[in-house]
Order: sequence, then C-alpha cells, then structure tokens
Amino acid sequence: MTNSVSTAQAMLDKHGEKIALVHAKTEMAISRINAHRGLSEHARQGRIARVYRDAQAQLEQLRDSGKKELDAYGQRLIDRALGSRGGDPQTVMAQRQAQQMAASITDPGIAMEMLHTAQQDGDSQMAKAIAGRAFSYGWRDVVNQWNHDGSNDQAMRLLNEHQELPSMDPAIWNAHHFLAPPRELDGMRDYEINRAANTDYSDGGEAA
Repeated sequence: MTNSVSTAQAMLDKHGEKIALVHAKTEMAISRINAHRGLSEHARQGRIARVYRDAQAQLEQLRDSGKKELDAYGQRLIDRALGSRGGDPQTVMAQRQAQQMAASITDPGIAMEMLHTAQQDGDSQMAKAIAGRAFSYGWRDVVNQWNHDGSNDQAMRLLNEHQELPSMDPAIWNAHHFLAPPRELDGMRDYEINRAANTDYSDGGEAA
C-alpha cells in the first residue's frame, strides 16, 4: 500500500514536470521568435514579452493550484486520523460536545489532564477531540498519550505521515515557480515588459 509520503512525493514530481514543461515551451517559443528574420527589434521584443508574461501566468496558476492540492491532501490525512465518523444522534451529539470542549484548551498540561480523565472514563470521543487539539498545537506528548495502549496505531501512522509531508514554506514554494526574464528583456521593468507585450506589431515591424 502506498503511504502518504510517497503519494505526496509523486504529486510533487508530477507538479515539477508541469513547471519544467512551462520552462521548456517558453525557451522553444523564444528561440523561434529569435529565428524569425522578418521581425524588427521592437516586434521581436514585444513577442518575447508576451511569451514571458504568459509563462509567468501559467507558473502562478501552478503555484496556487499545487499548494491547494497538497494542503487538501494533508487535511485528508488529519480527517482520516482524527475526524468524526458520524453515527446515531447520541454519538453525533457527543462528538460535537467533545469538539466544543476541546476547542477551549490552550495549555498542554490541562490537555494531558483532561485526556487522562477521558481515557479513565472510557470517553473515546473526548479523548480523540483532545488529541486533535493537541496535534494542531504540536503537543506531541499529549498525542502520544492518546495512543499509549496502541489502540490508535492506524491514526498515529496517518499523523506521522502528515508530519513527514514536504515543507510548504512560502519562500521556497514561490521560488520553485519563479521565471527570470529572458536576456532579450534584460533591464526592462515589469511595466515596460507589459507595455511591450501589449503593443501591436501586427505587421512584424514597428508599432501601429
């Protein structure tokens, strides 16, 4: 059975292939433009600016959709480990009350005390709600106590796999989706690139 780490890595690999494809297509398009001998310098620059701007837009879309996909995958792991499964009205009510009570916990010591009490009382709904709260705050000792007898091994595997998912640090993620301006646009500011991209060189020469 494929675990979440390999699944997430496969998602990242596929995402990386999409990024590489944008870069490759951009380079090929620019090469074709540069090989077109009938273009004036301004027309050449304008076409390259359009290619570059389009590539930027594609990478921004990949940046946002890729992060959303990985975040959703991580959330599914948490839901499978700690989410409520529903049931009869009495069970649903107990789950809701447990979640409300656990949501008020802001101290790991109190969380541990409440978890011990819930386990002694056999209140599995309350124990799971406290474990969920502890996991969201990074109180690992409390989460481990939830599985002190091994009864929640499967859930712990899912939580451990979530912890091992690739980092989604914004600076690193954004850097993966950055495209430097091609040399033909060296020294141009963003507004100048946009202006060149928006200028009509329909005759292949100067702007109309």
